[in-house]
Amino acid sequence: MAYSIVLTTAEDIVAVVDAVVARGKSAGVDYIAEFTEIATGDQVDKAIHMAVELGMLIPDDTSECYTVNSYLAERLVTAASDDQKAAIMRLILEQYEPYRVFKIRYGFTHSIDVACRQTKTLCSIEGNERDIKNTLISIATYAKALKSEGANLYSFVEEDHTLSLVEAALSESAVSEKLLREFFGDNLYSKVNPTTVIEPLAEAFQKSKADSPDTRAVIVYSANAFESFLDDYASAKSVSLVGQNGIIQKRNALAGNISKKHKGMIEYIGQVRNAADHGADNDENGQMWTVTRDTALLYPCIVASVIRDILQRDNGNIEV
Repeated sequence: MAYSIVLTTAEDIVAVVDAVVARGKSAGVDYIAEFTEIATGDQVDKAIHMAVELGMLIPDDTSECYTVNSYLAERLVTAASDDQKAAIMRLILEQYEPYRVFKIRYGFTHSIDVACRQTKTLCSIEGNERDIKNTLISIATYAKALKSEGANLYSFVEEDHTLSLVEAALSESAVSEKLLREFFGDNLYSKVNPTTVIEPLAEAFQKSKADSPDTRAVIVYSANAFESFLDDYASAKSVSLVGQNGIIQKRNALAGNISKKHKGMIEYIGQVRNAADHGADNDENGQMWTVTRDTALLYPCIVASVIRDILQRDNGNIEV
């Protein structure tokens, strides 16, 4: 197998994967660049390249878009703590042959530079030797599999609690989905798409519980789940959403099927999503909105509640 390593950082790789997972479907480079706000197009391209190289994303040459290609990749970007993210990244990294070779060669040579040079030869890796070294070091450090001892000396971490941390991350994911099932009840839960609504909403709940939550990502995941719900709801009501973009436009198209109070609640969901996902606000002198931690904690709850309330109204129960 041919390998190709380019210069990027673990953080950028995780960011582009997060963009695709958050979208809930295939994503193009322009969307990924806008979502991640990575400084340059070249940096975005390199991060995507390495996400594909590590098996986390898969390209569609026809549409020039990318989809998530790994369950571990999905769990990586929704893990609740940095330790859990590191543990999952380590599992992904251990499946990558050049990394395994790199670790073995460093054990023999005790030189990062020599180990990198030998790995490049043994694995027939395309790329600049220094770029290969820096990228592997960045990912391994993020995974807490490699520690710098200073003076270009490193040590690989062999004893840790990787499996228990991964199990905790997977368990929390299952708990979030279980709680949503209990919240909706079996009858309503069966009417909600598990892949496009439940999964991203559960992931939003997980992200909101992180030590330092990515508040923007919490909003994006929750809002994407809600927009997917509106798509399904419109289909069930035989309402066309052709040409309707975003939550508020789709709400307007569904005006005859949704109560006035629920339309007002959807306005809030749409406006918060716009504040988090769009650029400078011309109505606020070009300033950027900040998503507070309180909003990020409440927003997934509001999205879940409004979905349930809309479905309950169809059953003859008007709730807010």
